[in-house]
Amino acid sequence: MLIVCNGIFKSGSSWLHAIILEILRINKIKLSEVPIIYTNNVNSPTTIIESKLAKFLEEEDYINRHYITKSHYYLKKTIAKSYDLNVHFLFVERDVRDAIVSHYHHLKKKYVSILGFRMYYFFIGRLKAFEIVNFNRRYKKAFGEDNFFKYSEMKNDFESIVLKVATILNLKRLSKEEILIIKNNTSIGKMRSDLVAGKLKYYSTVSKDREDLIRKGMVGDWVNYFSKRQAKDIKKIEAFRVSFILRVVYLIVFTLRRRLFRIE
Repeated sequence: MLIVCNGIFKSGSSWLHAIILEILRINKIKLSEVPIIYTNNVNSPTTIIESKLAKFLEEEDYINRHYITKSHYYLKKTIAKSYDLNVHFLFVERDVRDAIVSHYHHLKKKYVSILGFRMYYFFIGRLKAFEIVNFNRRYKKAFGEDNFFKYSEMKNDFESIVLKVATILNLKRLSKEEILIIKNNTSIGKMRSDLVAGKLKYYSTVSKDREDLIRKGMVGDWVNYFSKRQAKDIKKIEAFRVSFILRVVYLIVFTLRRRLFRIE
């Protein structure tokens, strides 16, 4: 089987990916290594970039072997494609406001020139929020909501999420003891220490202090950052009531940039 752990940037896809790896380990599922021709970064958990997914499905034996990739696929042709039962897309969805705050801190860590949250939100955050809402709408339209996991439920009802993932992947029902092991092995502290030790590959494009990018993981932390005006604005974006100008700027800053520089 092929497992595609897909989610919008800063949605919690790294955590979901780590959880899935633990579930597979407990089930003694041996993952096959994805040939390097399908990635643009061998140090990343994104083992299959979007432009190589079709080639992978054509040439690799994912029916008899097991593969996983953590991805941020977004192209309509990828999402609209028909996949067989051996391909599992799993999605994670986070409160847009919390995702924006997490994205802000990611950029501050990666680019020291990023200013305060107010300036970030005006120039970048609003565009990122539009992208998050837009992509999640696409995913749900194409795949339905059965394979969607809410970040807040992962935090508040961890056991149910783990059991649901195992069911989707047609694996055995896990015991409470096994679920506790998974929870401990995917905690913020454990993931940070594993990043320091080089056991995890998340945030491979950040050269220093990568562990700091695994932040508090709080639900509702956005209240410490958003003004009333920003909170009102993002509600409009969530309702998909955005101006023509914002859509054009998004096209230029995000979509065309990805295509021109082949960002995957």
